[in-house]
Amino acid sequence: MLIPLLALTSCDSVSDAAQEVTGFLRPKPAEPMATGLPLPAPEALVETPLPEADPTQVTADPDALSAAGSPTVAGLGDPAKPGLWLETPLVNAARPGRVVLDSSGASVQVTLLPLNTAPTAGSRLSLDAMRALGAPLTELVELTVYPAS
Repeated sequence: MLIPLLALTSCDSVSDAAQEVTGFLRPKPAEPMATGLPLPAPEALVETPLPEADPTQVTADPDALSAAGSPTVAGLGDPAKPGLWLETPLVNAARPGRVVLDSSGASVQVTLLPLNTAPTAGSRLSLDAMRALGAPLTELVELTVYPAS
């Protein structure tokens, strides 16, 4: 009964010697830091909620949509919302526009709706517009967005 116990106690010394010979180090368990300061109670560690985004605040550059066309990547928007529309950070107010599917050249007239995100964020295209363009509904598509002429 003593032999297995002695074998187990010598494992660490053999392992340490093997580490020295082979150069491989085994990570040692971290020891708690003694700072002398008491740890805060768990109820004191409360997450502070982030302020909610103000939907009336527009962050998009009013000149982000150029007559030469502005590129964006779009996914499917809310399928329950009917019509031909593109929610995009490229505009700061609703207005008519046109989108062109870069892969095929297909285009459709849409209503451009502001999307309160970073100007470089992607856009959301309506289900009807995706179908009109022949775009795949489950993929992101590259579009060029133009103001109405």
